[in-house]
Amino acid sequence: MKILAFDVGGTTIKGGLVNENLKIKEKFIEDTPKREDTFLSLIEEIHNRFSDETDRVSLGMPGFVDNDNHIFKYGTNMQFSIDFKKLGFSKEKKIYLENDGNLAAYSEYLLNFKNDYKNLIMLTFGTGVGGGVIYNSEIFKGSGNAGEIGRILINERTYLEDVISAKAWTKKCQELYEINKETKLSNIFYEEKVGSLLFDRSIDLEDYEEFARDEIIQNTSNALISLFELFDNDIFVIGGSMTKSPYDFVPLLDEYISTNFEFPNRNFPKIKLSKAREDSGMLGAALLALNSE
Repeated sequence: MKILAFDVGGTTIKGGLVNENLKIKEKFIEDTPKREDTFLSLIEEIHNRFSDETDRVSLGMPGFVDNDNHIFKYGTNMQFSIDFKKLGFSKEKKIYLENDGNLAAYSEYLLNFKNDYKNLIMLTFGTGVGGGVIYNSEIFKGSGNAGEIGRILINERTYLEDVISAKAWTKKCQELYEINKETKLSNIFYEEKVGSLLFDRSIDLEDYEEFARDEIIQNTSNALISLFELFDNDIFVIGGSMTKSPYDFVPLLDEYISTNFEFPNRNFPKIKLSKAREDSGMLGAALLALNSE
């Protein structure tokens, strides 16, 4: 059996044709359309490329989903609904739908951590901050859409993902570049345009650049600690587009938390990078279809 699996983000759609052994035959990446009609047209077009080889179609979506009715309701970075029953092939092939953060957590847990842990929280850093919670070896969904970690409020106007997403990192690097275009960080950022450069400890940062980096590390660490206090999880997994160039993000988190916090008679969870890196959402979508009737 082969699954046409999609990992839909607010900026790009990543996907591929995945077989029952979770081998990805062919990958693709497209810009995410901004309306329902153009989005569905793109899915139809991609399906047509692989239609002869596709048995099922599965999509991870960045926001709230109605699994039973095959509807994407709304997302912070995709502010329109999508009725997947409108797809021309929807009556011929089964279509599966789930939140993208849930699927990323699902795949990482099943493929890499289920033998060692029962409670896992995954955060995906990209255009926003997605999240998935595995509680007692099952996806924790609450009434249907739990796990939107990026939507934690910092104040009445600011969400967590506004200040710690990979998009926010890039925005911060651009602001620092505008302050002084001649620093080591600015010179490298001008060429690479990757916000995670802030976490590359081989770059000698100016004091104000280091302050900006430390603020992101502090905010992210505080979020992890709050999640730990709420869920008492065994492990954190970090994924999303940032895993392409993570630099020293995880070591900086480890260092900040161990230096500034104590957990008497408890162990703070290990923080690990996603083993599937950017493919975790796509593999989660494939697993959803493969493990469903």
